[in-house]
Amino acid sequence: MATQLPRIPPDRDLSIDAVRALCLPVVVLLHALQMGISGDPLRASNALAHWQPLVWITWVGMIMPTFFIAGGFAGITTWRRLRGRGGTAGEYIRTRALRLARPVLTALLGVLLTLGIMALCGADPDFLRSFAFRLAEPLWFIAVYAICTSFVPLMSRLHRIAAWPTYFGLAGGAVAVDLLSRFAGIPIGPLNWLLVWLFVQQLGFGVRDGWYAKRPRRLLVLLAIAAYGLMCVAVFGLHYSPDMLTNLNPPTVLILLLGLAQVYLFTLLQPLIRAVVKRRRVLMVVGALGVFGMTIYLWHTVAMGVVVGIQLAAGLPFPEPLGASWWLTRVPWILAIVAVLAVLCAIVPRIDRLWPRERAHTMRLWASIGATAMLVGSVGWVLTQGYLVPGTAVAVGVLALAIAWLTLGVPAVAESEKYPARATSDRVSSSGG
Repeated sequence: MATQLPRIPPDRDLSIDAVRALCLPVVVLLHALQMGISGDPLRASNALAHWQPLVWITWVGMIMPTFFIAGGFAGITTWRRLRGRGGTAGEYIRTRALRLARPVLTALLGVLLTLGIMALCGADPDFLRSFAFRLAEPLWFIAVYAICTSFVPLMSRLHRIAAWPTYFGLAGGAVAVDLLSRFAGIPIGPLNWLLVWLFVQQLGFGVRDGWYAKRPRRLLVLLAIAAYGLMCVAVFGLHYSPDMLTNLNPPTVLILLLGLAQVYLFTLLQPLIRAVVKRRRVLMVVGALGVFGMTIYLWHTVAMGVVVGIQLAAGLPFPEPLGASWWLTRVPWILAIVAVLAVLCAIVPRIDRLWPRERAHTMRLWASIGATAMLVGSVGWVLTQGYLVPGTAVAVGVLALAIAWLTLGVPAVAESEKYPARATSDRVSSSGG
């Protein structure tokens, strides 16, 4: 008898699941290729930092905006569902933060354990410091995603009552920050970590409400071309870096424009994606990547640590990045990482299931925000300082306290204070653009 596929909720769009599943291997592949280990003594570096073809590949292959668009789609869908049952913003933020914080803590401990074993086996401390710093870099997504997720209830309301002013306000703010930081020397560039990614997340709200799908396909093509054209103006006229990875830290207006281009291109491809993902085998792959997505993203750095540790223990050489031998060894390097990840995907979810269930309280909004801030602060510390500094122990402790706080859900909202259930959710007018 054929295996029955799980029932798909009516408000779930498989094209969103498909692009998230597609983006995940691309991100892991990029991080794996960027890990360069060479020299005497060995040091870790960005192997692709001077590989010029990557600069132009990032105009298509840098898919983090698509991740945030998909995240916006999922976030507003979950919030509307919860709001329709009478849920609160505090409850939403608590649930999302807890689901993120728990696997992040276990992954941080996994990296620290791996580095500790490598240190006990005699790895050079200076190499470990450079390697640990590289392993921390993917954490930026966790910090920014946690912040954007906590804004979903507020941004959903703004999307409902003032969609266009919200889009233009975020975009205008991002442009102003760019101009003031680049041409006036005012150090406010990090503000675009918030403005740019909130704008891109907001694009996902528009996808959820079918804004772009209602537009003529020819218009979507022209809008995508216009977005890339403005990127060319910024690069060749205003001397922005053409490397989209460089434009990530902090995000510049090019990431905003890339997000626009990707949402238009995604809408154009959406009918084809939906048709392909309905195939049983494709749906099974998409489902598996969805189930193990968080494990793959958080633990692929552990997998790299394990592979490097084995390579050191076996006395295998580390070719100079970008040389012929380095490119030849990338295939076994990536396959080894995938093999370790497959083992971790069988183990880690079982560990994560050991977490105690959160108490059935509706947590107050300020408390949910405070615990989320602890999550962001602890991850931000490791991201900026690396794993092998004294303050990392404090950061891990703060993250554990945040998890305990979110699990307890205190202080709770009294029953008399809860929002009444609503028959209709926080709907958005479909008349936007």
